[in-house]
Amino acid sequence: MKLLIESVDVSTRGKRRKATAEAIGLLEKIRHAEEAYMERIPFNLRSGKHYAKADYSIDTLICAIIELLGAYDE
Repeated sequence: MKLLIESVDVSTRGKRRKATAEAIGLLEKIRHAEEAYMERIPFNLRSGKHYAKADYSIDTLICAIIELLGAYDE
C-alpha cells in the first residue's frame, strides 16, 4: 500500500513550496480538530492530563506551522 506522502512530487523548488503549503493546510486542519476536541472536554476535567496533552499538541502544531511558513521566505 503506497502512502499519499510517497506520491508527492518534490522535484522542483516550486513543487516543494506547494507541498509545504499543503502540509501547512493539513496541520491547520489537525489543529482545528484538536481545538474542537479540547472544547468538548467537560469543564470539571480540564485540569486533567488529556486537556494538558491537547493544549501541548496545539502549541506544538502552531510552532510547526510558523516554522513552515518561513521556510520559503525570500
